[in-house]
Amino acid sequence: MNLAEVLDNLPIKQLDVAQVVQLNGTSPVVAQRPTSETARLEALLKDTEDLSTMSPELLERGIDENFWYHVTPFRSALIRSLELPAGSRILEIGCGAGNLTRYLGERGFQVVALETSEAMVECARARCRDLVNVEVVHGFVESVVADERFDFVICVDPLLVSSEYYNPGVQLFALCRNLLKATGSFILAVENPLFAPAAGHVEPSQDHVRGKGAPLEGLKHSLSSAGFTGCETFMTYPNHAAPQLLIETTTARARRVPWIPLVNELYNSSASNRDDIDNWLRAVSAEKIENSLAPGWLIVAHAHTVHSIVWNGWSVKSFDLSKDESSIGERANAEGVSVTNLPVYDDILIARIKEAARPQLNSVKDYKFSLRAADSRISELVKREEILNATFSDSEKRLKRDLTDERELKRVREAELDLVLKQYHAVGAMCQEMRQEGKALREMIGELRHKYQTSETWASALAGRVADAETELYSVRSSIVWKMSCKLKAVKNSIKEVLFS
Repeated sequence: MNLAEVLDNLPIKQLDVAQVVQLNGTSPVVAQRPTSETARLEALLKDTEDLSTMSPELLERGIDENFWYHVTPFRSALIRSLELPAGSRILEIGCGAGNLTRYLGERGFQVVALETSEAMVECARARCRDLVNVEVVHGFVESVVADERFDFVICVDPLLVSSEYYNPGVQLFALCRNLLKATGSFILAVENPLFAPAAGHVEPSQDHVRGKGAPLEGLKHSLSSAGFTGCETFMTYPNHAAPQLLIETTTARARRVPWIPLVNELYNSSASNRDDIDNWLRAVSAEKIENSLAPGWLIVAHAHTVHSIVWNGWSVKSFDLSKDESSIGERANAEGVSVTNLPVYDDILIARIKEAARPQLNSVKDYKFSLRAADSRISELVKREEILNATFSDSEKRLKRDLTDERELKRVREAELDLVLKQYHAVGAMCQEMRQEGKALREMIGELRHKYQTSETWASALAGRVADAETELYSVRSSIVWKMSCKLKAVKNSIKEVLFS
C-alpha cells in the first residue's frame, strides 16, 4: 500500500495539520496524522514520570495505548551496535516522538533533532524535557544551517519516492553529506520493499504512515552520487526500525556464524511458519542474495575514508530483554554471536514487549500472500523499468538526431573555417609583399635623403664661393685700375664713333 492509499483510508474528520514529511528533496510531500493519535501520545508522554529508554512505566503504558513504535526499546539497537565517540554532535532527521532521540541524549551526545510535524515536535520535546543536551527543532532539513558541522547524521525510516527507483533519496543524502564534518558518517535505517514476509514489519499504529524504502543497490548508488566515499551494510531482523538482530553478511558467511536459527526464533508463531521461513532463508543464503532480500538495513555511509565510527566487531549481534542484572551488557555465545541484554526487571513486561515485537506471520497463507505482494511489487518495478527504457529509447533517438544535426553543422562550420583560413593565408601573402615593397621604399627614401644632404652641402659651398667672388668683384670695381680701364673703354668707344662717322 502506497502513501496515497494509506491517506485515502484514513477518516477525514480525524485529520489535522500535523505533518508527515518526505525528507527527500526541496519539494516535500506533506501527509496528515490523525489528531487523536498524536494528542493521546503527547498526553501519555507528559503524564509519564520516568521517560528513560527502558522505562517500565512508559513501556507498559505505551503498549497499552498501541504506541509500541514510539516507545520500543529495540530502536536503540541501531546505535548500540555502533561505537560512537563520546560527546559527538549528532543531527537526527525525522525524530518523530523522540524514541531514538531520548537514547542519544542519555548517552551524553549533543543532539539536534529535526521534525516537520508540529504535533510530533511537542511529543519529542515532552520525551526529552529533562535532557539539556537535546534540542528538538521544527523544520525541514533544507532549512538547517550548520555553522558547526555534525559528527553524525541519523535518519530512520525516511520517505523515499518510488519514482526514484534508480536513484532514491539522492537529494536528501546530498543535504546530509553537506551537514557532516570531514570525518563524519551518515547512519540510515531503511526498509526493503522487496522483502517477501512483509507482515514481519513493525506497524507503529493502525493509522501510522510509514516511510517507503528502496532496493539496496539503488541506495548505494544514491549515496555514492551524493558524495559518500563508502558504506557498510547490516541486515536488520525482523525489521529496520526496531531490530532485534543485526547481521554483517560478509563476515558472517566467512566465519560460518549460524544466524538463520536466530531469525527463525523471531518467527516462531507456528511450526509450519518456521519451516517455510527456514527454507526461504536457506535458499536466499545459498544464492548469496540474503543481503538484498533482508527486511531492512542499517547503512553507515562515510564522508571520508577516515572516519570515527566503528562497528563492534561482531558479524552477528542479537538484542534481548533480561531482568538478571548480572547478565546485563554485551557477551558472546558459543556460536560467535554478540548478545546484548536490555534491562527490564519484570517478567510480565518482558513477555508483553516480546509479544508486541514479534512479527505477526501466523500462517502459510500469510506468507504466500506476502510473496505475491513482493511479486506484484517486482512486476511494478519491471513495468516502470520498461517505461524508463522506452523513454530512454526516445531520448536516444532524439539524441542521435541532434547528433546528426550537430555533425552537419560541424561540417558547414569546418568548410567556413577552411575558407576563412585560405583568405587569411592570401591576406598574409599580400602583407608579406607589402612588407617587401615598404622595405624597398625605405631604402629609396634613405638614398634620397643622403643625396639631399650631399646637395645641401654642395649648395652651401657654392654659395660661399659666389659670395667670395662678389666680394672680390666689388673690391676690383672700386680700385683705380678698374676706373682707368673703364675710362679707356669709353675713349675707345668715342674714337670709334669719330672714325666711322
